[in-house]
Amino acid sequence: MSSQKFFFIFKDTLVDTGDASLKILSLRNPATKNSSKYLLRRNESKPTQSILYEVNCFNEQHRSWFINESVCSNGKIFIPTPIDPLFLALPYLEEHCSERAVPLDQVLVDEQFPLTSKLVEVLESSKLSKIADEKRAGEIVAYKYNESKALAWLVAKCQRLSGVVGKQDGSAARSMNYVKEEKENEKEEDAGVALLTAYGILSDYLSLEISRKLATALGFPEDENISKKRKSAIDLESAVVKKIKKEDIHETTPIKLPAAEKKVSAKTKALAKAASGSKSISSFFKK
Repeated sequence: MSSQKFFFIFKDTLVDTGDASLKILSLRNPATKNSSKYLLRRNESKPTQSILYEVNCFNEQHRSWFINESVCSNGKIFIPTPIDPLFLALPYLEEHCSERAVPLDQVLVDEQFPLTSKLVEVLESSKLSKIADEKRAGEIVAYKYNESKALAWLVAKCQRLSGVVGKQDGSAARSMNYVKEEKENEKEEDAGVALLTAYGILSDYLSLEISRKLATALGFPEDENISKKRKSAIDLESAVVKKIKKEDIHETTPIKLPAAEKKVSAKTKALAKAASGSKSISSFFKK
């Protein structure tokens, strides 16, 4: 049925390779703990080169798609974007591997999300070494969660991301309505705001506890920083609500302003004075 069709936007490199297969996975979101959709691009000839994508959904009301000669009532747009699989593995390693080293296939086990085991295909040893210590016993490879490594990895990600944020048009300082008070400290303040913005972006992929520890590692007062983040979201929401209410009032009760008086120039006054007492052109055609 057409209602079961979905509209995806892919890069050519995602679907051009003949050896690749695409599979939608329902996995536990590392921040919310709820179900989120991900796309696994599996390279059949080289499984170790598989890539994980986060599926972003854009949905608006009253939208449909015309596909060939049929109409798809599901007007959503799905856009896969690459995601570092370490974000998804981090909660499992922290929970199961804090005290001892455990093989990865025993770590990535979730009864509610059985496809979590598929993360093994996108987690190479070189990646896992950024957040865990590797232990080997013959052919058995086990991993023990290393919090210091994980925080160092997250701090490095924040710093790289803040560099990108700071280069965007309309700097992060302006986008956050940040008012600069001292011009000589603008660069340092911009860098601080960009780092805070980067931290906020990464926090959407982290549990609250790890997010707090990252705030401390970055030098942010954790309680103040988190309350600031939540307050900004609440302020933004209330500002939008106020704007909507204000627009509704203007639409239902329009205010009529008095018409402004037209200013008469000196040249117009002189022409009017010269024309006073003269007959109009139409008077010459009367009987």
